[in-house]
Amino acid sequence: MDVTLLRRLRNGLGANVYNQGVTIVVQLVGVPILLHAWGTQLYGEWLILFAIPAYLSMTDLGFSQSAGNDMTARVARGDRPGALAVFQSLGVLVYLIAAVGLLLSAGLLWQLPLRRWFSFSEMGGEQARWVLWLLAAEVFVRLPDGVNHAGFRASGDYALHVGLNSTTRLVQFTGIWIAVLAGGGPVAAAATFFGVRALTTPGFAVLLVRRHHWLSFGLSHARKRELRRLFKPALANMAIPLAQALNIQGMVLVVGTVLGPLAVVVFSTLRTLTRLALQLVLAVSHAAEPELATAYGAGNRALLQSLFLHALRAGLWLALVASAGLALFGSLILDVWTHGKVAMEPWLFAWLLTSAVASVLWYGALIVLKAANRHLRAAGVFVMVSAAALGVAALLLTWTGSVATAGLALLLMDAGMAVYTLNAAAPLLGVGPAASFVQAINPYPLVNLALRKVYVR
Repeated sequence: MDVTLLRRLRNGLGANVYNQGVTIVVQLVGVPILLHAWGTQLYGEWLILFAIPAYLSMTDLGFSQSAGNDMTARVARGDRPGALAVFQSLGVLVYLIAAVGLLLSAGLLWQLPLRRWFSFSEMGGEQARWVLWLLAAEVFVRLPDGVNHAGFRASGDYALHVGLNSTTRLVQFTGIWIAVLAGGGPVAAAATFFGVRALTTPGFAVLLVRRHHWLSFGLSHARKRELRRLFKPALANMAIPLAQALNIQGMVLVVGTVLGPLAVVVFSTLRTLTRLALQLVLAVSHAAEPELATAYGAGNRALLQSLFLHALRAGLWLALVASAGLALFGSLILDVWTHGKVAMEPWLFAWLLTSAVASVLWYGALIVLKAANRHLRAAGVFVMVSAAALGVAALLLTWTGSVATAGLALLLMDAGMAVYTLNAAAPLLGVGPAASFVQAINPYPLVNLALRKVYVR
């Protein structure tokens, strides 16, 4: 691996580690603060409302991610004018969607019978409306940052934007904690969350065009044909957040509907704890994605394969080590973290840990398909197995009354995705699922790469 590529990978990995560190801080610090300030019932109601606007993140129709990978591949081939055309076409689409979304959500939310739908005991109907609108508005204001990210990624500044966006999230949640500790309720928390994002998104856009003068916002280079060309990979990118929302927020809603807000707190808290292992994996995979797109755009199949195997190997071993630590000390961490307010559910914890490790195998392969903008079928499968997992969870929860069965449903989903995506990525990589797994469980090449004793061929 040449020095420049290695430096970009390390910077990207460092930025993603920081991003996951922010996620861990947000999850670990936020739970005890909100439990202490609001109590279990109101906190459970907040979690349910907070989960709903995540579905609106799909309203950019998936074009931001597909455009980012396409722009990166074009720059790798020396086609900056083509990348600029994609950038401006994306900007017109996303800013229009964001503006329309803000207006429609403002009108629609005041017509919905939220009190009848949720039957909250702590949060009133009008309060719930304001919380939902502010959280929805935050999503729409955040959408244009996908345009920023496409520009930063194509320009080799992936790590910079990840770091800036991570810091924004940290400031958002810190603002929530300060507002809550000062006596504020859910509306004040949601308003703080929205306000920070409303300031940072345009700020990052200004920074982008000042750092990279070949990029500019406008209409002169925007072309409908660029969006038509990216429609299929964009559709796949739209499906992936849908599947993730079904997987994460959807499962929270299923648990809450069948077993109630108290079970939501147990499930959400334990899943947050077990996903610490997955956060490390995501840091590796996301750092590799822009380099995979560059290798694919340049037609370098050997580099594409090597990057994939190193990323898969790093993700698998990080997940195994983290899961082993959580298996040993999870109960102690949970007790200290929640001050004993959330009890350990051993079987739920075990299923969730196993699910986190299994997700490594399919997520690494999915990143390869995304980098090549050839992940439409994989995204469709992800949606189907995520929806199936919700159905299985609802049946098991109703039948057993045990929140642990939600974890089993998630494990079945991850196992199915691993089988599919490893096979789907094999033609691009030139290496089959079994060979990928065998090479991934050998940590020696990863150690050598970290020490810069060997280079990717």
